Amino acid sequence: MMRALYSEDEAATPADHERFPLTIECLLSEPGRGRIVLFIEGASLRGYALLIPYWSNEFGGALLFVDELFVTPEARNHGIGRRFFEFLAVERPFDAVAAALEVSPVNMRARGFYESLGFVLRQNAVLTRRFPAKPLGICRG
Repeated sequence: MMRALYSEDEAATPADHERFPLTIECLLSEPGRGRIVLFIEGASLRGYALLIPYWSNEFGGALLFVDELFVTPEARNHGIGRRFFEFLAVERPFDAVAAALEVSPVNMRARGFYESLGFVLRQNAVLTRRFPAKPLGICRG
């Protein structure tokens, strides 16, 4: 599903598919770093989300970053995404005070969905810089 996400909605920075297992291993072995949420309907896996918390001075608490969100094509438009965000608002993983996410500038459908949930486009520009890759291995701080 991670590969499908990046093939459907290419990220601004290319994702290294070889590191996907490391992400899963890291979040499972160090749950304080984040969570993997699976969307299961009956006996079928319908999607997933990666939740990464960090402290935000601006928001005065934990900001929950929805790093990835994917719903399988056949399960889209059935309320899975909306129920997921309702779950976040009620359960507040990591005692989050707010949630944030990124959306591709060309993915207007997703942007409209997020705005319908109350997300607002902030005028700040997010700048990123990738550091040189370390060898694949276990999750380290």
